Amino acid sequence: MTSRLAFAIMALLIGVAFGDGVAEANKLISQSRQNDVEAMTVLDLVTGNLKEEGVTQVIEWVIENGYAQERKKVGDLIWSLPKNDQLMVKYVQTLSFYGERKQLEAVIKKLPDGNVNQKARFRLALLVAEDAQRDLTLTDTQRAKENQSVVSILDKLRKEDDLDELLQRWIKDLRYKVTHLVVGCEAPEIEGFDQDGKKFRLSDYRGKVVLLPFWGIW
Repeated sequence: MTSRLAFAIMALLIGVAFGDGVAEANKLISQSRQNDVEAMTVLDLVTGNLKEEGVTQVIEWVIENGYAQERKKVGDLIWSLPKNDQLMVKYVQTLSFYGERKQLEAVIKKLPDGNVNQKARFRLALLVAEDAQRDLTLTDTQRAKENQSVVSILDKLRKEDDLDELLQRWIKDLRYKVTHLVVGCEAPEIEGFDQDGKKFRLSDYRGKVVLLPFWGIW
Protein backbone atom coordinates (compact mmCIF):
# COMPACT_ATOMS: atom_id res chain seq x y z
CA MET A 1 0.00 0.00 0.00
CA THR A 2 1.42 3.41 -0.95
CA SER A 3 1.55 6.32 1.50
CA ARG A 4 -0.89 8.23 -0.72
CA LEU A 5 -3.37 5.36 -0.57
CA ALA A 6 -2.95 5.06 3.21
CA PHE A 7 -3.67 8.78 3.59
CA ALA A 8 -6.74 8.46 1.37
CA ILE A 9 -8.07 5.60 3.48
CA MET A 10 -7.66 7.63 6.69
CA ALA A 11 -9.59 10.50 5.12
CA LEU A 12 -12.32 8.18 3.98
CA LEU A 13 -12.69 6.64 7.42
CA ILE A 14 -13.33 10.12 8.80
CA GLY A 15 -16.08 10.49 6.21
CA VAL A 16 -17.73 7.30 7.43
CA ALA A 17 -18.24 8.87 10.83
CA PHE A 18 -20.51 11.38 9.13
CA GLY A 19 -22.65 8.72 7.45
CA ASP A 20 -21.07 8.74 4.00
CA GLY A 21 -19.90 5.12 3.99
CA VAL A 22 -21.09 4.18 0.50
CA ALA A 23 -19.83 7.39 -1.09
CA GLU A 24 -16.45 7.02 0.57
CA ALA A 25 -16.21 3.34 -0.38
CA ASN A 26 -16.97 4.14 -4.01
CA LYS A 27 -14.42 6.95 -3.95
CA LEU A 28 -11.76 4.60 -2.63
CA ILE A 29 -12.58 2.04 -5.31
CA SER A 30 -12.54 4.57 -8.14
CA GLN A 31 -9.39 6.41 -7.05
CA SER A 32 -7.21 3.35 -6.71
CA ARG A 33 -5.92 0.87 -9.25
CA GLN A 34 -7.22 -2.69 -9.03
CA ASN A 35 -5.37 -4.70 -6.35
CA ASP A 36 -4.25 -1.49 -4.61
CA VAL A 37 -7.53 -1.42 -2.74
CA GLU A 38 -7.90 -3.59 0.33
CA ALA A 39 -11.35 -5.13 0.02
CA MET A 40 -11.70 -5.41 3.79
CA THR A 41 -11.18 -1.66 4.13
CA VAL A 42 -13.88 -1.02 1.54
CA LEU A 43 -16.23 -3.43 3.32
CA ASP A 44 -15.61 -1.79 6.69
CA LEU A 45 -16.69 1.55 5.24
CA VAL A 46 -20.27 0.35 4.72
CA THR A 47 -20.86 -2.04 7.62
CA GLY A 48 -22.06 0.75 9.90
CA ASN A 49 -25.26 1.23 7.90
CA LEU A 50 -26.22 -1.74 5.75
CA LYS A 51 -29.48 -0.06 4.73
CA GLU A 52 -27.73 2.89 3.10
CA GLU A 53 -28.48 3.23 -0.60
CA GLY A 54 -25.71 1.70 -2.71
CA VAL A 55 -24.43 -0.77 -0.09
CA THR A 56 -25.38 -3.72 -2.29
CA GLN A 57 -23.14 -2.52 -5.13
CA VAL A 58 -20.20 -2.04 -2.78
CA ILE A 59 -20.62 -5.51 -1.28
CA GLU A 60 -20.88 -7.00 -4.77
CA TRP A 61 -17.51 -5.39 -5.56
CA VAL A 62 -16.05 -6.90 -2.38
CA ILE A 63 -17.39 -10.35 -3.32
CA GLU A 64 -15.74 -10.10 -6.74
CA ASN A 65 -12.43 -8.58 -5.62
CA GLY A 66 -11.90 -9.75 -2.05
CA TYR A 67 -10.19 -12.79 -0.59
CA ALA A 68 -11.45 -15.57 1.66
CA GLN A 69 -11.53 -13.41 4.79
CA GLU A 70 -13.65 -10.76 3.06
CA ARG A 71 -16.02 -13.37 1.64
CA LYS A 72 -16.40 -14.88 5.10
CA LYS A 73 -17.29 -11.49 6.57
CA VAL A 74 -19.77 -10.91 3.74
CA GLY A 75 -21.33 -14.23 4.74
CA ASP A 76 -22.01 -12.78 8.19
CA LEU A 77 -23.39 -9.50 6.85
CA ILE A 78 -25.44 -10.56 3.85
CA TRP A 79 -28.37 -11.74 5.97
CA SER A 80 -28.78 -8.23 7.38
CA LEU A 81 -29.16 -6.69 3.93
CA PRO A 82 -32.52 -6.18 2.23
CA LYS A 83 -33.39 -9.36 0.30
CA ASN A 84 -31.47 -9.41 -2.98
CA ASP A 85 -31.52 -12.68 -4.93
CA GLN A 86 -29.06 -11.43 -7.54
CA LEU A 87 -26.46 -10.58 -4.90
CA MET A 88 -26.95 -13.92 -3.14
CA VAL A 89 -26.53 -15.84 -6.40
CA LYS A 90 -23.34 -13.87 -7.09
CA TYR A 91 -22.10 -14.77 -3.61
CA VAL A 92 -22.73 -18.52 -3.90
CA GLN A 93 -21.23 -18.59 -7.40
CA THR A 94 -18.07 -16.96 -6.07
CA LEU A 95 -17.83 -19.34 -3.11
CA SER A 96 -18.16 -22.26 -5.51
CA PHE A 97 -15.54 -20.83 -7.88
CA TYR A 98 -12.98 -20.51 -5.08
CA GLY A 99 -13.78 -23.93 -3.64
CA GLU A 100 -15.01 -22.64 -0.28
CA ARG A 101 -17.17 -25.65 0.47
CA LYS A 102 -17.81 -25.17 4.19
CA GLN A 103 -18.84 -21.57 3.71
CA LEU A 104 -21.16 -22.52 0.85
CA GLU A 105 -22.74 -25.32 2.88
CA ALA A 106 -23.33 -22.86 5.74
CA VAL A 107 -25.10 -20.46 3.37
CA ILE A 108 -27.30 -23.23 1.96
CA LYS A 109 -28.48 -24.17 5.46
CA LYS A 110 -29.75 -20.62 5.99
CA LEU A 111 -31.33 -20.11 2.58
CA PRO A 112 -35.10 -20.59 2.38
CA ASP A 113 -36.51 -22.99 -0.19
CA GLY A 114 -36.68 -21.57 -3.67
CA ASN A 115 -34.69 -20.79 -6.79
CA VAL A 116 -31.68 -19.27 -5.03
CA ASN A 117 -31.43 -22.28 -2.72
CA GLN A 118 -31.58 -24.59 -5.73
CA LYS A 119 -28.84 -22.68 -7.53
CA ALA A 120 -26.70 -22.74 -4.40
CA ARG A 121 -27.05 -26.52 -4.09
CA PHE A 122 -26.17 -26.93 -7.75
CA ARG A 123 -23.05 -24.81 -7.18
CA LEU A 124 -22.16 -27.07 -4.26
CA ALA A 125 -22.52 -30.13 -6.50
CA LEU A 126 -20.32 -28.46 -9.12
CA LEU A 127 -17.68 -27.59 -6.51
CA VAL A 128 -17.57 -31.17 -5.17
CA ALA A 129 -17.39 -32.63 -8.69
CA GLU A 130 -14.52 -30.36 -9.71
CA ASP A 131 -12.60 -30.96 -6.48
CA ALA A 132 -12.98 -34.72 -6.94
CA GLN A 133 -11.25 -34.49 -10.31
CA ARG A 134 -8.57 -31.98 -9.31
CA ASP A 135 -7.51 -33.51 -6.00
CA LEU A 136 -4.76 -35.97 -6.93
CA THR A 137 -4.44 -37.15 -3.31
CA LEU A 138 -7.83 -38.91 -3.46
CA THR A 139 -7.96 -42.65 -3.95
CA ASP A 140 -10.30 -44.07 -6.59
CA THR A 141 -12.66 -45.10 -3.79
CA GLN A 142 -12.68 -41.61 -2.28
CA ARG A 143 -13.19 -40.02 -5.68
CA ALA A 144 -16.10 -42.35 -6.43
CA LYS A 145 -17.65 -41.46 -3.06
CA GLU A 146 -17.42 -37.75 -3.83
CA ASN A 147 -18.95 -38.26 -7.26
CA GLN A 148 -21.78 -40.23 -5.68
CA SER A 149 -22.46 -37.35 -3.30
CA VAL A 150 -22.74 -35.09 -6.37
CA VAL A 151 -25.28 -37.48 -7.91
CA SER A 152 -27.24 -37.47 -4.66
CA ILE A 153 -27.46 -33.66 -4.62
CA LEU A 154 -28.47 -33.54 -8.28
CA ASP A 155 -31.08 -36.29 -7.95
CA LYS A 156 -32.77 -34.46 -5.10
CA LEU A 157 -32.73 -31.25 -7.08
CA ARG A 158 -34.17 -32.64 -10.29
CA LYS A 159 -37.17 -34.08 -8.43
CA GLU A 160 -38.28 -30.60 -7.42
CA ASP A 161 -41.15 -29.23 -9.49
CA ASP A 162 -40.21 -25.56 -9.67
CA LEU A 163 -36.78 -25.82 -11.32
CA ASP A 164 -36.17 -23.25 -14.03
CA GLU A 165 -35.28 -24.55 -17.49
CA LEU A 166 -31.65 -23.45 -17.44
CA LEU A 167 -30.99 -25.11 -14.09
CA GLN A 168 -32.58 -28.32 -15.36
CA ARG A 169 -30.07 -28.39 -18.23
CA TRP A 170 -27.16 -27.72 -15.91
CA ILE A 171 -28.24 -30.56 -13.63
CA LYS A 172 -28.62 -32.96 -16.55
CA ASP A 173 -25.21 -32.06 -18.00
CA LEU A 174 -23.33 -32.31 -14.70
CA ARG A 175 -24.99 -35.60 -13.77
CA TYR A 176 -24.02 -37.09 -17.13
CA LYS A 177 -20.45 -35.90 -16.65
CA VAL A 178 -19.95 -37.44 -13.20
CA THR A 179 -21.61 -40.73 -14.19
CA HIS A 180 -20.01 -41.16 -17.62
CA LEU A 181 -17.01 -38.89 -18.17
CA VAL A 182 -14.82 -39.16 -15.07
CA VAL A 183 -12.08 -41.57 -14.07
CA GLY A 184 -13.53 -44.99 -13.25
CA CYS A 185 -16.63 -44.63 -15.42
CA GLU A 186 -17.34 -46.79 -18.42
CA ALA A 187 -16.81 -44.66 -21.51
CA PRO A 188 -19.94 -44.05 -23.61
CA GLU A 189 -20.25 -45.93 -26.88
CA ILE A 190 -18.65 -44.28 -29.90
CA GLU A 191 -19.07 -45.38 -33.49
CA GLY A 192 -17.06 -44.21 -36.47
CA PHE A 193 -14.81 -45.16 -39.35
CA ASP A 194 -11.09 -45.81 -39.23
CA GLN A 195 -8.56 -44.51 -41.77
CA ASP A 196 -9.31 -47.45 -44.04
CA GLY A 197 -13.03 -46.69 -44.03
CA LYS A 198 -13.86 -49.65 -41.83
CA LYS A 199 -16.65 -49.07 -39.32
CA PHE A 200 -15.72 -49.58 -35.67
CA ARG A 201 -17.18 -49.19 -32.19
CA LEU A 202 -15.35 -48.21 -29.04
CA SER A 203 -16.68 -51.31 -27.29
CA ASP A 204 -14.80 -53.46 -29.83
CA TYR A 205 -11.58 -52.41 -28.13
CA ARG A 206 -12.70 -52.68 -24.52
CA GLY A 207 -10.31 -54.83 -22.50
CA LYS A 208 -7.62 -54.64 -25.16
CA VAL A 209 -4.33 -52.78 -25.29
CA VAL A 210 -4.73 -50.02 -27.88
CA LEU A 211 -1.90 -47.98 -29.40
CA LEU A 212 -3.02 -44.52 -30.51
CA PRO A 213 -0.48 -42.77 -32.77
CA PHE A 214 -0.88 -39.00 -33.03
CA TRP A 215 1.10 -36.03 -34.20
CA GLY A 216 0.91 -32.28 -34.03
CA ILE A 217 2.69 -29.10 -34.99
CA TRP A 218 3.58 -26.41 -32.44
